[in-house]
Amino acid sequence: MLDKIRDRLQLDRTLGFALAARIWQTFSGPVTIILLIKSLSLPEQGVYYAIVGIVGVQAYFELGLLNVLVSHASHETVIMSRHTAVIELLANDQCSTQTENDWSRSAARMRDLIGSSMRWFSSASFLYAIAAILFGWITLSGSAVSWKGPLIAVIPMAAIGMALSPALSILEGAGYRDLIYRFRLYQMAFGSICVWAALATGMKIWALVVASTVQAVLALYVVLVSKRDYFQKFRIRSLPASDFNWIRDVLPLQWRVALIGAAFHFATQFFTIIVIMFHSDVEAAPLGMTLSITGSIQMLALAWVQTKYPIVAALHGAGDREKAGTLWRRTAVVSTGLLIFASLTLIVIVLVLPFFGRGLENRFILPWQAALLSIGSIANHITALQGFYVLSRRAKPLLAASLVGAAATGFAVWIAGYLYSTSGVVTGYATAMSLIFLPIHSFAYAEFRKRRDSV
Repeated sequence: MLDKIRDRLQLDRTLGFALAARIWQTFSGPVTIILLIKSLSLPEQGVYYAIVGIVGVQAYFELGLLNVLVSHASHETVIMSRHTAVIELLANDQCSTQTENDWSRSAARMRDLIGSSMRWFSSASFLYAIAAILFGWITLSGSAVSWKGPLIAVIPMAAIGMALSPALSILEGAGYRDLIYRFRLYQMAFGSICVWAALATGMKIWALVVASTVQAVLALYVVLVSKRDYFQKFRIRSLPASDFNWIRDVLPLQWRVALIGAAFHFATQFFTIIVIMFHSDVEAAPLGMTLSITGSIQMLALAWVQTKYPIVAALHGAGDREKAGTLWRRTAVVSTGLLIFASLTLIVIVLVLPFFGRGLENRFILPWQAALLSIGSIANHITALQGFYVLSRRAKPLLAASLVGAAATGFAVWIAGYLYSTSGVVTGYATAMSLIFLPIHSFAYAEFRKRRDSV
């Protein structure tokens, strides 16, 4: 029975690390919230979450490339593994020379994938640092809270993490899923503990700098120390020139994913900033606090998706489409069910907060607003499931449907947020995501499956 439950829920060691990270986030979140309430005034809380949103503009510079790298690394690793297995079986056979040459060509492709992606992200992280500081300066210029020092300090740390992110994605696609998700667990745990210590000692908004520094240091350790040998083996000078070409092999996926990612980020990741720009940091504070919880819930549900995505990509690379489809369907059911349950739980909690008589309800949005936010999050999750599956097949993403849906959502969120503050943001988000984005994207996804599955 336990084996059946584990199989149905798609439980494995990697998912265990991912769930441990999200469970930690779930239980550490209230501690962080309590410390934020005690340590920060409402204006400071608004600025705190605004800086979190400003750091998040790195999505415009990552250009959706990380998931593309996971898929490419998974496919290349499958090919290399096949050649390695044949070499071991035919070690003393005449055919082994040709097989070794095939392995060398595959390794050369991986080498060029690693080198190209690291160069791309090194440049992008530098541009991100400049743009994020300028954006933050403009956004927070009207606030009376002391924000300049924390902003200038936190962005470089985030840029370091961004520069190392392609190496982590390639490791994930290459089969080191346990390592990557264990690393993310450590990032989250150590980051939370350091934030608590910073808030408890009166560092206020500077706690964000502490968290970003911890994350950057751990990323440096994984890439430069823990898995240094993995990257060094692709620096062998005897490897031949490969037929890998960034423009041909990566760019067709990348620019589409980049457009989708940029449009989606503009539509869904500026909620707090919209309120603070057009209304006040006091009004932004409850929304920021609630979003920190709904974001954790979404990431908990996505843990199933993100840990299974490299496996599904590898199965497609090996030609086992039926097994890949079965795994993905189970993943979709479990992750969506978890998201719905957790969202309902949050709505109930927000609903009963006034009965405790401590004024905590003032730190969160209203129950009906939380319900609308949850509806939008569920629609968001379903479209993410569809998008991940398309990428796992190394196919072009659903560009037209995604751009139309993201544009409609962005228009609704920004206009309604400008007019009606938090109520407008959550209403625009829920309405556009569930009535426009999800139906259009689902139709395009169904057409994609019909074309691909018939081949």
